[in-house]
Amino acid sequence: MKPRERGSALVEALAALVLVAMAGLVVASAATTALRASRRASVLEHDAGLAARELASVASQPTTAASGDAVLAVPGLDGPVGRHTEVTRSARLVAFAVQVTGGQPAASVAFATKRVVDP
Repeated sequence: MKPRERGSALVEALAALVLVAMAGLVVASAATTALRASRRASVLEHDAGLAARELASVASQPTTAASGDAVLAVPGLDGPVGRHTEVTRSARLVAFAVQVTGGQPAASVAFATKRVVDP
């Protein structure tokens, strides 16, 4: 093998190594993005479940329910979770709204419903 051929083979090997490294970078970047999206979906799922539970709890007692704020510790979520409950009464109609904010990355979920109350 001539010296020039050896140099050419070395350049080709280095070029192939660079291309493989670039492909690995693209795959790693896509995997990181997918993991972030998966984590965000998990936090939203926890927040939505908590908001639905809190809304059902408040709506089950339309005559005694009151507006308020609370900070909750939820297993499976990093950090505190804030809950804001809004109860509005108008004649026989009671409106309930619950907003839950928390988790990492931070997410916010709000649910609302209305009930007619017997006089």
